[in-house]
Amino acid sequence: MRICKTVLLISLSIFLLVACSSNNESSKSGSKSSSYDIGSNGKETEQSTINPSTKTKQDSEKNLSVQSRKVIYNASLQMEVKHLPDVQDKIRDLTGQMGGYIVDQKMNEETKERQEGYLTVRIPQEQFQAFLRKVKPLGAKVENQSISGQDVTEEYVDLQSRLKSKKVTEKRLTQFMNEAKDTKTLLEISNELSKVQEEMEMLEGKIKYLNNQVDYSTVAINLYEDKVVVPELEKNQLNTWEKTKKQFMSSINFLASFLSWLIIFIIGNLPVIALLILIGFIIYFIWRHRNKQSNNNTIEK
Repeated sequence: MRICKTVLLISLSIFLLVACSSNNESSKSGSKSSSYDIGSNGKETEQSTINPSTKTKQDSEKNLSVQSRKVIYNASLQMEVKHLPDVQDKIRDLTGQMGGYIVDQKMNEETKERQEGYLTVRIPQEQFQAFLRKVKPLGAKVENQSISGQDVTEEYVDLQSRLKSKKVTEKRLTQFMNEAKDTKTLLEISNELSKVQEEMEMLEGKIKYLNNQVDYSTVAINLYEDKVVVPELEKNQLNTWEKTKKQFMSSINFLASFLSWLIIFIIGNLPVIALLILIGFIIYFIWRHRNKQSNNNTIEK
């Protein structure tokens, strides 16, 4: 009886061990099969949902691709301000605080009622939007705002590719020049090498220019101030006594000038005047004599 019980316990233990081992194998096969899926063509394909690290890597590469694009940003602002010099000083200080610099600054007073100022600043691209947000509140009113971007990634990559190719050519020409044995070949290779190096310098200059345009955004700011001009009463408009004396002296000068001219006219033309007076007397006496004769004849009749 005891032997039967012992055999039964051993059999039960073996059965439990076999069942546990089969469960473990099935769970392993289940976890393994979860990494693969049967496609429509009957082949096993790995599912991306089980590899989150791969998706994260792809996303990071995508973000890196977006961030590495070369874009040149430009902006223009036209604002009305209350006090133009103060606003210009604040913009200049803000530009320095954000790591930028002033390219051009000027101020014109077109009329007494209107004053205008112009600023062109370069701002680091990462501070571009923040700079615009801080500049706009300095004005009483923003009349116009425009922002533009120019993607030069393709041009930048092309310049780098051409520069890389030129560097390879330079290396080969340098090697050929070192191996040249006659002067003619040496001169020909030297000329070609000079041309390649000149082209490399031009490409490097263009790349530096694009980098500068991308790293620093350009902002053109037009400011204007409209003034209310109140006409003032000048002091000379109230100086009545001075004006009276001036007018009196002008009258005296006129009379003195007239009398002087009259004296000069009479004395200078005295012979003519005397002759005219004599002729006048003669005419008068003749007319009087004839008048008396006519009166006497009338009385006699």
